[in-house]
Amino acid sequence: MRDKLGPWLPAIFCAVLSSITIVANLAGQFMTGTGSTGPGDIPFYCFMPMCFFFVGAYLSHLKNENQKLRERVDELTSKTDVVATAG
Repeated sequence: MRDKLGPWLPAIFCAVLSSITIVANLAGQFMTGTGSTGPGDIPFYCFMPMCFFFVGAYLSHLKNENQKLRERVDELTSKTDVVATAG
């Protein structure tokens, strides 16, 4: 489970922090009637987790590719060991 969730942990963490910040900013604006943040802050917080998401997708793809290559190397190594012991 940890191996599958590992590449996505930064994106999840960033999404949680962004959600907390957005909710706090909106609650603060609603209660005080003044804008505590600039107009571009909320879209920034909404799209910030996307960079971590794309890094997670890339790492997940590399991890799967690495696993396939290891399996192939192990298969080829076992075939050469069988040929070497037979010959």
